[in-house]
Amino acid sequence: MLLRWRRYFAVLTFLLLATPLAVGIIRPDGPAAILREGRSLARAPGMPESSAAWLVLPKEVDAYLRDHFGLRQALIRAHKDLTKMLGFGNDSVLVGRDGRLFYLGEDTVRQSAGLILRDERVSQTAALLARINAALAARGIKFLVAAPPNAPTIYEDDLPRWAQRHGRRTEYDLLLDELAAKGVRAIDLRPAEKAARAQGPVYYMHDTHWTPRGALAAFDAIVAADGRPDWRLDPESALGAPKSRDGGDLARMLGVEGLTETAEDFALPPVQKDLLSANPFSDYVATSDTPGPTIMLFGDSFTGGYFDRMLLPRAGRVIWLEHRKCEFDWKAIDRFHPDEVWWMPNERFLICDPGAEPVGFTG
Repeated sequence: MLLRWRRYFAVLTFLLLATPLAVGIIRPDGPAAILREGRSLARAPGMPESSAAWLVLPKEVDAYLRDHFGLRQALIRAHKDLTKMLGFGNDSVLVGRDGRLFYLGEDTVRQSAGLILRDERVSQTAALLARINAALAARGIKFLVAAPPNAPTIYEDDLPRWAQRHGRRTEYDLLLDELAAKGVRAIDLRPAEKAARAQGPVYYMHDTHWTPRGALAAFDAIVAADGRPDWRLDPESALGAPKSRDGGDLARMLGVEGLTETAEDFALPPVQKDLLSANPFSDYVATSDTPGPTIMLFGDSFTGGYFDRMLLPRAGRVIWLEHRKCEFDWKAIDRFHPDEVWWMPNERFLICDPGAEPVGFTG
């Protein structure tokens, strides 16, 4: 019976294999589809002119065909969906083990897994930060870089296998290496976050952000590396009892209600802020009643509202400014005369927009 249908299966198999080749000739994917993956389109191999060139020809042909067969993007998406074995999600949210949610937007998961490496933009960002470091040093201002990691970077074991790092180098690794080579102080916050997991949740299950315990672990690592170990805070006194928390930004993106989780909140009181704009979630200044250095922090929602309350017991003033993807207003430096500047955009905002630099910066 099976022998009777074998020829039809053979024809069907041939058509399935031939369809991408035919579409690749008639209507191939454009170069932009490859550029979105953070790499360049493979060039067509030329005629070999030496024995060594003949040896590498098969590899060049294979690379060219992999970038030029038809329906490439559709097949990649199908492969991702078929290998995503841990439940449901949507274009913005991936559901991991035990229901942990991960943000898929802005290439967050792929960035943490080392599946996207925008080498040139990382180098441009490192060069800009080195120029900022030099300009601040000329003013007697200390500078350090400490990027809060993505949740997939810290909770990699809760991801499906296709989204795990498997030892690959990431943009976080590349930036740290380039900053070290340029003499810019940079602190790797990943070890501190992974170590703090043993004491409690450092990132929320249903939200993109870290918990107060995660923020505290980063703070203690930063001040220790900054030569201020006496500024470290004891989690026992800085954190309160665990309490229930409803929802989260990822739960809202997924359209799921009724999700709850338990995490500690800060026992440290919130501070009084003087807003620098009409936006209550943007730039502000917080001042303490005791003398101390002025710390200027460029960050996002990972640090706003968290680091001021940890800094003010020792710092005299905290200026928190949105990093604006490297396009902040340089006049703020001369306006506030900080003693230290901390550069702390979240890992997914690790690299600057192409050509971006601070407004009015001439360093």
